[in-house]
Amino acid sequence: MSNLDDKIREALAAEDAELFDELGEQSLPQLVFESFRSKFRFLTAMTVVMSVVMFGVAVFCLVKFFGTDDVNTRIAWALGVWFGMQATGMLKLWHWMEIQKLAVTREVKRVELQIARLSQRVGCSGEH
Repeated sequence: MSNLDDKIREALAAEDAELFDELGEQSLPQLVFESFRSKFRFLTAMTVVMSVVMFGVAVFCLVKFFGTDDVNTRIAWALGVWFGMQATGMLKLWHWMEIQKLAVTREVKRVELQIARLSQRVGCSGEH
């Protein structure tokens, strides 16, 4: 916990503090599982499956690479390894960006909640 979080908790009422804690930072496994509950859960699941498939393609090509003596065939298998690893990396990168987007969205909603609670306490109705 940072000092800022502690100061915010002190300023909030007890019920608000519970909600603030509930919406607090999540661990890495929680963020990963949250990505499977998001609006893009089908796409997230598909990228995970495809990254496993592409890694399998890379391993298969690597085994074939070491099993041949012909230079042209080795180059072809090496390109298969390169393609499989590049595809795996790009799919994983997309998944990590999705996790980051969900974490940032969660923090923005947390700030919106704090602003809404503060405006209720101050007595602002949101009208100018």
